[in-house]
Amino acid sequence: VKAMAGNAQYRLTDPADRSVYRSVQGYPDNVMDPALETTYRFVDKVVSELVAMHREAGAPLKNIHMGGDEVPNGVWVGSPAVQALLQKQGLRSVVDLWYVFYGRVADILKTYGLVPSGWEEIAVRKTRLNGRPAQIVNPGFAERGWRAYVWNNVPGWGAEDLAYRLANGGYDVVLSPVTNFYFDLAWNSNPDERGLDWGGYLDLRKPFEFIPFDYYRNARTDRAGNPLNPAVFNGKDRLSEYGRQHIVGLQGNLWSETLGGEGRLEYMLVPKIFGLAERAWASDPDWATATDTTKADSLFRNAWSRFVNTVGKRELPRLDREMAGINYRIPTPGLKSAGGLVYTSIEVPGFTLRYTTDGNDPTVRSAVDNGPISARGNVRVAAFNASG
Repeated sequence: VKAMAGNAQYRLTDPADRSVYRSVQGYPDNVMDPALETTYRFVDKVVSELVAMHREAGAPLKNIHMGGDEVPNGVWVGSPAVQALLQKQGLRSVVDLWYVFYGRVADILKTYGLVPSGWEEIAVRKTRLNGRPAQIVNPGFAERGWRAYVWNNVPGWGAEDLAYRLANGGYDVVLSPVTNFYFDLAWNSNPDERGLDWGGYLDLRKPFEFIPFDYYRNARTDRAGNPLNPAVFNGKDRLSEYGRQHIVGLQGNLWSETLGGEGRLEYMLVPKIFGLAERAWASDPDWATATDTTKADSLFRNAWSRFVNTVGKRELPRLDREMAGINYRIPTPGLKSAGGLVYTSIEVPGFTLRYTTDGNDPTVRSAVDNGPISARGNVRVAAFNASG
């Protein structure tokens, strides 16, 4: 009886709802019903508990992320409670419930001295432009000081400039771009690399080369890694001086349900996360502001060389000493056969390359690569860190 009472007290869905929808992850019936008072009782309960935890820890809560993304098409249309609410408030469609829900959520947070943050969807309004679905900046929530975390910047999808449009429109924006900071994306297209590829591939270079205030500039490949036509940015808004003041930070993201097993977290995070730290905590580098393209490319190559040498020769060895056994990604050697010799390279210096010519995987006892390898036999090469 208590369990039933608890469920009724914090019920999130209308039992009579006959809506048919599925989330992008394939789940049905996973969206809160904004027409139920119990939904807001649940939100209040969760927020109050979080506020209390932070207060007890001596770190009062200042911001709270209230989600808001990936509401699928077809949601709520079969909920009698929702239909009654639409009629009562004179609303035209379930799209308008966005503002009902977040208006109530904002009122709840205000009682705890909090202002809402959420994914980019909290800052836009769905509409149509030239007969096609479109998103426009919703000015109402910007005036209340809401913060939007913007992930969608995939070239060719149409939202390349969304973060800048929102910042120019007065929203505080946290840049969380899938193309550069989604650490659950695979390193490259090698099938041995774990991770997703829907937003592209993410190696060490992608976070490092991101330019927060002009990210079009270094967007040079599409999702598949092919050269990107810069015309995709034609007509897109650029960041104004006013908007620049509203870029309040960067965020890397990793969705743990995509890891596929124990021990994958460090592999997906490290060394990629060093690139995020460099962009988030350092001022704009000279290569990001140089107006001459040739000069900028030269400056970038120098900066990249310094960065990978620092990562490979200082930071990763420090992790080996201080966090023994951390499962970071050891770089894959590059091999090139020419003139009967095998030449090797590695993108992050500081590792020892060892090789075999009998087809077996190299071990710590295998020969060290000190120059071109004779191509006789089946050459295999592997990189080893200081701890083997």
